[in-house]
Amino acid sequence: MPAKKTAPKTTRTTRTAAAKAATPRAKPAAPAKVRAARAAKAAAAAAKPAARPLKRTRRKSLVGNVIADRTPKTVIVEVMRQRSHPLYGKVIRLRKRYPTHDPNEDARLGDLVRIEEGRPFSATKRFRVAEILSRAGEAGAAATEVATAASALEELEGVTAVLPTKKDDEAAQVEEGQDEERS
Repeated sequence: MPAKKTAPKTTRTTRTAAAKAATPRAKPAAPAKVRAARAAKAAAAAAKPAARPLKRTRRKSLVGNVIADRTPKTVIVEVMRQRSHPLYGKVIRLRKRYPTHDPNEDARLGDLVRIEEGRPFSATKRFRVAEILSRAGEAGAAATEVATAASALEELEGVTAVLPTKKDDEAAQVEEGQDEERS
């Protein structure tokens, strides 16, 4: 049997990046108009003053109640928000708790505070206490003060007579009807 004649096996190798860089390729010349436009852009960029400083973005501000103040320089603030259910339309109360930095340790349990977003203060804290809107227990005291002020205004205006409720009106009418029947 004669030996089978086969063509020698050839493999194609890809050129390495170094080999590509070593052999320069001619770049097609850009049209004169394009070259002029590029030169004008470069000149305009060089003529501009230094880059403007970055504008600070508006910090997120939230209002919530302090629900925990046990850890040093940290309070947990619970922010409540409401949204309607996408399908049924029922209003749902959503709450989210934010670990908040309180450097002066002013906020106490039950206080209403405004918190602002800021730099990371720890692994979990991204907000800080901006201001304390009302102290715990002050709302109840303020409500009684408002009630006394409202009653004082009513007395000044002469509106101190209390109107009878609907039940009282109906009971009075029934009694009048019975009195008329007897006579």
